[in-house]
Amino acid sequence: MIKKLLFISALSFAFSAQAQVIFEETFDDESSLDNWTLEDRDGDGEFWEFADAGDQEVDSFTTGFLWSFSWYFEVFTPDNTFISPEISLPADSNLNLSFKVAAFEDDELFQEHYAVYVIPSDASFEGTETAVFEETLDAAYYDPAKTVNVDISEFAGQDVKLVFRHYDSTDIFYISMDDVKIEIGDLGTSDLRQETIKIYPNPTTDFVSIEGLDNVKGIRIFNLEGKMMKEVASSTASMKDLVPGMYIVNFYTDTEVISKKVLKK
Repeated sequence: MIKKLLFISALSFAFSAQAQVIFEETFDDESSLDNWTLEDRDGDGEFWEFADAGDQEVDSFTTGFLWSFSWYFEVFTPDNTFISPEISLPADSNLNLSFKVAAFEDDELFQEHYAVYVIPSDASFEGTETAVFEETLDAAYYDPAKTVNVDISEFAGQDVKLVFRHYDSTDIFYISMDDVKIEIGDLGTSDLRQETIKIYPNPTTDFVSIEGLDNVKGIRIFNLEGKMMKEVASSTASMKDLVPGMYIVNFYTDTEVISKKVLKK
């Protein structure tokens, strides 16, 4: 009887350790876009579009995904967004937003720029909002696609929309995205890893580091306007030389990005 109780207890703990999915979109077929809003903000007639990985011979994904072009037989200067339906986020929860992103190739055509925003569900996107995540792709984003994890706990208890924006890049080729998910849990729980990922200290006066993430290749620190303030090839970065304020700190491995806002005092 005791062994049975211990087994049931362990099983319950295992299930509770898994993140609870609040929202998920896999873009497996084109009908997935019925619930999303696609906007061509620059007016060039180009939007985010659905594509099938098999039909398009794209190695980054296996089924359906979205892509947006900065070149296709002519040069584009994209400002394209895809916006989610309303999402009600539970209160008093740690919330992790994850998605997959890929470039065209690992050779030369990869430097697409994008940002992700969380806005009130009744608001229109203006383009002046503060992003929760922003980056320019490098050569590590082709095969496989890189999984990005963003802490959005600050929006707990709110009704929101997600905005994915491809912009501030031109004459490259395309950026592609898939598997958007919001879960209750700590950063990285989308992989159901055993360890807890911890970014510390936060707030900080000196440095920022990460615990529980293997093979960290580097860190990039951005201000809230999206400007990269520092890049290091390490799992620890000094913030001594940065002015006090809030920053977005991204930790990079070969296959994923862990992102969190960090306050520099």
